[in-house]
Amino acid sequence: MEEERSKKDYIILGIRIALTVALIVLGMVVFNETSYPWYVNLIVMGVAYLVISYDIILEMIEGIFKEHEFFGEATLMVLASIGAFCLRLFGPSHNEYMEGVLVILLFQIGEVLEDLAADKSKEAILNAIDLKEYKAKVVVGERIEEKESKDLSIGDIVLCANGEKLLCDGIVKEGKGEVDESSLTGESNPIYKEIGAPIYAGTVLVEGSLKVEVNKEYDDSSVGKLAKMIEEANEGKSRSERFITKFSKIYTPIVMAIALLVAVIPPLFLGISDGDIWSRWIYSALAFLVVSCPCAIVISVPLAYVAGLGLASRNGVLVKGAAYFDALNSLDTVAFDKTGTMTEGKLSLVELCPNEVEKEELLDTLKIAESGSEHPLAKAVFNGEERINYEYESYTEIPGKGIKVIYKGETLLAGKIALLKEEKVEIKEGVLVTDKTAIFVAKNGVYLGYAVFEDKLKENSVRFVNELKKDGIKTVLLSGDQAGAVKNAGELLGVDEYRSELLPSEKLAYIEGHKVGSKGTIAYLGDGINDAPTLVASDVGVAMGGLGSDLAVANADVAILNDDPLKFLALKKIAKATQNRAIFNVVFSLAAKFIIVFLGVLASAMGTWQLPLWVSVLGDSGVAILAIASSLLLHFKTIKV
Repeated sequence: MEEERSKKDYIILGIRIALTVALIVLGMVVFNETSYPWYVNLIVMGVAYLVISYDIILEMIEGIFKEHEFFGEATLMVLASIGAFCLRLFGPSHNEYMEGVLVILLFQIGEVLEDLAADKSKEAILNAIDLKEYKAKVVVGERIEEKESKDLSIGDIVLCANGEKLLCDGIVKEGKGEVDESSLTGESNPIYKEIGAPIYAGTVLVEGSLKVEVNKEYDDSSVGKLAKMIEEANEGKSRSERFITKFSKIYTPIVMAIALLVAVIPPLFLGISDGDIWSRWIYSALAFLVVSCPCAIVISVPLAYVAGLGLASRNGVLVKGAAYFDALNSLDTVAFDKTGTMTEGKLSLVELCPNEVEKEELLDTLKIAESGSEHPLAKAVFNGEERINYEYESYTEIPGKGIKVIYKGETLLAGKIALLKEEKVEIKEGVLVTDKTAIFVAKNGVYLGYAVFEDKLKENSVRFVNELKKDGIKTVLLSGDQAGAVKNAGELLGVDEYRSELLPSEKLAYIEGHKVGSKGTIAYLGDGINDAPTLVASDVGVAMGGLGSDLAVANADVAILNDDPLKFLALKKIAKATQNRAIFNVVFSLAAKFIIVFLGVLASAMGTWQLPLWVSVLGDSGVAILAIASSLLLHFKTIKV
């Protein structure tokens, strides 16, 4: 059934199944052909058939006349079951009324089990992230009030005790503790949180006590976005799903044509006037119709993709639609931004180059000069270290050049080389730094040296590139940064190609050029701000740090929640595992059906035994249930990178 069943629908169907079973028993035990005329048995079994099949018949009629779908699954089932009733035309020994009813009865039971399995899968995925109905403890003056998490407002102070699930995005206002963020980021080690630290809904406080100020409403919180994205993903049709839908529309008429040939061709050669031969081969054709229903395929394959989406979310990756799994499996190029994607996104002091002084003197002078500045380079000098409040005699920031201070009678300069030249500081030739970010330092007109700053590569960036190259995927670094910095990063990463000083429009042009000139797909990893057009244009746009970037989530197809590029490799493995599971389900289903069909044809050819029609039904519904179980198990697969 295409529409989702309500609780009431399940109850009504349960009553229908029970009534059908009771009528079958009456028809076989009480009102059988031995005790009553044949038409009494036909009426009892016919009523049983109508009780259990009326919705299938209506679905078939609606499909034919309203949707012009002549070869749907319902058509197969109705033709097979009515055909079983028609076998009675060959004599009392061919009474297959019960099997005609069983075709629809077992189909209905199989459909219910399939629906329950699909509902359970979606429920398991959404329950892991959906916290709407949870109660939060909100501090209101001197008392504690309970609010459902969906009703929390920005500015509310939420109290969370040891072992409790955090129900909001916010900032720690009081307390400290360790938080398990694995449900969102896949990071297994608890993260230490103290005042000012960010908190994300759906995580668990494993130790300590916190008061958290809400800074996002539920729908905008990390878990709210996650729930919404999963629901959107469930609604999105993947290319594989569309293929399966088309496949079933081609498959069904072929099956019906083969069934017709099985019913007609052999009797024409084996005994055109022999009723037993005709009934035997018609029986085989009906069995073939039943077992060939593609429900196992058209249900288990989409469910495999739903399970893959859930597996991705468990590993800290949000995917907006199952179609992107198909694109990931066709990758031939991965392009990425530098700053914030492959690098940490902040400058760090990496090298001191003194000139005829000790490194300690160069660093101390630099710290004194930069202590009063809020420039990013000044922050990098101290790297979180507490600054001393020096009492300058004079402090001057020269826009675009640097800082000049007088401290304890000494004139200190820190900035670009142009500043030192303006102040008549003599600098030896050969110390110009053109491809790195540097601060030059002088004291009382004497050049002391320079400090080098770099945006460090993330811990796993080099491994990320190497793993992609092992898979035969081209790696491209596209950056708006200056040529020297991009060249340095590109060489450290070992990428196949790097381009620098690119405008957003130039990045976009590169992606569009690839899509025109390549049969494979291209993924782009960026921070989701300047890279938004490129994220949208690529076959798979991946936003790094989805928890902190609304624009990234809005424009990307995929969001990696913890900034780790290795999560993209995990996503590639999940996409491959999902595709493999879908293929396995198709092959397994068709192989099982082929075996049953072969046995049925063999039985008819031998003429000494007959394959029961219910075996065909179980071959269809049973295989479908096993294929569904295969899909559900994918959700619990362990992914290692």
